[in-house]
Amino acid sequence: MQAKASTNPRSAAEAEIYADLVETLFDTTHSLVTGILSGVLVPAIAWISTRETSYLWLAGLMSLIGVYRVHVLLSHDRAPIEARRRDAEIWERRYAVGAISFMVTLGVATAILFNYHENEIAAYYGVIIMTGVTGNLAARNAARPNIVFWQMMGTCMPLAFTIIFNFSPWYWGISAFLGFGALAVFKTTKFLKNILVSALRNGRDAMRQRQKFSIALNSMTHGLCMGDSSLTISVMNRRIVEFFGIVAAATPIKLDALAHAIGRTANMSPVEIEEFKELWMRHAAMPQATVFMRRIGERYFNFHCERAEGGAFVTVIEDVSTQQRALREIERIAHFDELTGLPNRYHFQDALGADMLRLGVTEGNAVLITVDLDRFKEVNDTLGHMVGDKLLAHVGARLSACAPTPNLVARLGGDEFCILMRAPHEASQIDAMSAVILKELSRPFRIDGHRITVGATIGLAIAPQDADTPIGLLKCADLALYEAKLGARGTAVRYSPKMQDALLEKRAIEEELREALVKDELALFYQPIVDSRRGAIVAMEALVRWRHPERGIISPGVFIPVAEQTGLIVEIGAWVLRRACQDAVAWPGHVRVAVNLAPKQFHQADLIDTIAATLCESGLDPDRLELEITESTLISNTDDIQAKLAKIDALGARLSLDDFGTGYSSLSYLNRFPVKKVKIDQAFSRQAIESPKTQAIISAISALAKDLNLDLVAEGVETQAQLGFMASKNIFLIQGYLYSKPRPIEELAPLLECWNDAPRLESAA
Repeated sequence: MQAKASTNPRSAAEAEIYADLVETLFDTTHSLVTGILSGVLVPAIAWISTRETSYLWLAGLMSLIGVYRVHVLLSHDRAPIEARRRDAEIWERRYAVGAISFMVTLGVATAILFNYHENEIAAYYGVIIMTGVTGNLAARNAARPNIVFWQMMGTCMPLAFTIIFNFSPWYWGISAFLGFGALAVFKTTKFLKNILVSALRNGRDAMRQRQKFSIALNSMTHGLCMGDSSLTISVMNRRIVEFFGIVAAATPIKLDALAHAIGRTANMSPVEIEEFKELWMRHAAMPQATVFMRRIGERYFNFHCERAEGGAFVTVIEDVSTQQRALREIERIAHFDELTGLPNRYHFQDALGADMLRLGVTEGNAVLITVDLDRFKEVNDTLGHMVGDKLLAHVGARLSACAPTPNLVARLGGDEFCILMRAPHEASQIDAMSAVILKELSRPFRIDGHRITVGATIGLAIAPQDADTPIGLLKCADLALYEAKLGARGTAVRYSPKMQDALLEKRAIEEELREALVKDELALFYQPIVDSRRGAIVAMEALVRWRHPERGIISPGVFIPVAEQTGLIVEIGAWVLRRACQDAVAWPGHVRVAVNLAPKQFHQADLIDTIAATLCESGLDPDRLELEITESTLISNTDDIQAKLAKIDALGARLSLDDFGTGYSSLSYLNRFPVKKVKIDQAFSRQAIESPKTQAIISAISALAKDLNLDLVAEGVETQAQLGFMASKNIFLIQGYLYSKPRPIEELAPLLECWNDAPRLESAA
């Protein structure tokens, strides 16, 4: 049955309180039944006393009303609470009908009994029972004063009117007493109702605050627990249960019991559980705010512990797993190479530093192996960086297999790797490890369908013999690697102090050489190229010398390698070209000048512009300039090299191939490039007399040069016998100490027009 809409709509809060008030009417089951039984006693006593049938009818009527009231009470109890509260007005009316009608019947029965009593005892019973029943009305029905009012009217007014109309004025005081008593009960009921409403309102507000607190508490993204100074938890939110998967524990609960439950659920060992309990309890008991982090299961949590007033404590638990994973990922990126997964330079230096500290205690040793790949640049240039990256990853895997734990393998950058051998090692073990690495890295790699062979070069240093700091040891290994690269690649070289001395010497030469360029300390010497048939100089090769203010003349063998390594050779080469052209302008027109072009100089983008500008500024006929290049310059055989050679030829300058027969000699060079002259390396001249094989090679070169119409120069000729042999092979252009060592132009100038005492073929015969 649905409640009808109220003509005075209540607010939601008022409706809730009203429903609560109606509910209290049905909360006094015991007193209701007692009141019904007590009320029925009045007509029952009257009937027993008088045997009047009217009393029996009244007793029956009150019994029926009592049954109705009990039925309403039971029906209310069986109804769902939501429905009862929704239909509160209906239930109030049902209750009011039974309550008021019962009390009216009781009042009528009492009035009749008092008016027609045959003995005073019966009348007294009736009045006493009536007043006793009405005395409970204020307590039982305090929620609804209106019901109490009509109950009091129905109970007291029949007797009051009976006394006024049927008894003398001496009895009217009883009526007044009944009226005042009814009013007093009504007032008391209203007072109790106000108290009850206030209590309900306060209780509802308190419940609402508790609900808000509970919602806020359980909606937190953090776990929270609060307790007293004895570390007994009185408040704990749902997030803690969700964080740790524990069974929701009823509070109060001891902090150590909660910690134990968390540890057990996370499968901690008994020792770990005890450590966790002690850690949490210690921080919770500290007077100042503290934080500790703990890994529990697969996640990480921060425990923020703080003391409150009265020694109470609060712990806020934050899941920081995401942050920790991010930090660990950042740390991994910072310490490990993304490409190979190996430790990077930063991590390796840290590990090396820690190991070297331990060496100071254990008096052991450690071996640092620096590995540099050979021909890796060629892989990148020809197959692309993606293949190059995959190659580095494969190299890292092979090195890890060669040097398993406890050794440490790292990639320092580019194609450079490092291995730290972490146990005391004998020389034989170090050599064996190096040999294994060189062998493994020389095996072909198969990547994306390509068969790639690179190889490696190794530099080694040993701590603490070579260095006692990480930076120092790395420097020593790098020096050893550098030394290995200067020699035969694919080898392992161990550091020696001489390498450091050589490095210092190289740096000193580099700095002084830079100053020499500024101070004009460089000078040109020339070595003649002579036509042995006439004894006449046909060309002069310009050779740079360094007149050091303190050390005198420094050989090119000392400073030219340094210049090539540092790039200074480009600046020196430009200076030599410019000075040689300026000198050659003053020579007889039949004498050419030969200038060497270093590979780095040749690869400069502005080389052709430099040559053209030099010829223009000096005024030298381009045909009198010979530019000597080595076979190593032509190895790459790129379009850029071909284009530059063609432009040099177009300028009118002559190209000469120096040191032919050594290194990467290829006859295809003579066919593809515009070479006008070939110079046989001096090593062949020195062996020409004693070695039949050398003689055969010289014969072949001579025949080839004749067929290709190339000028052929024999370098390093020092004896008449060598001169005679070269002549027998139709090689007449000679350069060597037999004619002259390199000398300043001032000494050679008189010989340019006519060299009367020059060695000739006639004397060689």
